[in-house]
Amino acid sequence: MEQTIEAKVAQTILQQPEEMTIGGKIFQIAPPSVATLILASEVVSNLPQVHLNEDKLIEESLSIAKDCRLLGDLLAILILGAKHINDLVVSRQKQRKRHLWGLFYTTKTIVKTETAKDALSRELLENITPRELHSSIAKIIAKMQIGDFFGLTTFLTEINLIRPTKVVTEPTASGL
Repeated sequence: MEQTIEAKVAQTILQQPEEMTIGGKIFQIAPPSVATLILASEVVSNLPQVHLNEDKLIEESLSIAKDCRLLGDLLAILILGAKHINDLVVSRQKQRKRHLWGLFYTTKTIVKTETAKDALSRELLENITPRELHSSIAKIIAKMQIGDFFGLTTFLTEINLIRPTKVVTEPTASGL
């Protein structure tokens, strides 16, 4: 069922989390915050800066793919928000080991503790397609009020540029 404009405005004003399906799983998308934008900007600044040659698009895309693990981190940050990226997540994994040419098995349960961002990033990279990764990041960023953030930073930068920095009243001594 489509939401009315009033319901969308109320959801934005109250900063309620929004549901989004990614990879067949429903996630609660954190409301936009300045801290989340800052963390997302930090991840984007660490992405490789390359200009791909259109004649060798596949080869060059594959050559930088190893450095694009950060895309999973970016989507995880956008989903969790700045408040919850450092929450700890405990996962249990069973590991089987074969002995005596596969005749006997021992099963060991490994308990792994990691941050929510790392766990979600790994899960997203393993389970979703590149197209879904792209569309999910684009949808979340479109709702993050980046225009307002840009307006604020531009306004503050202009204020910083027009204020006087130092007034010199005495002549400066020349160097010897």
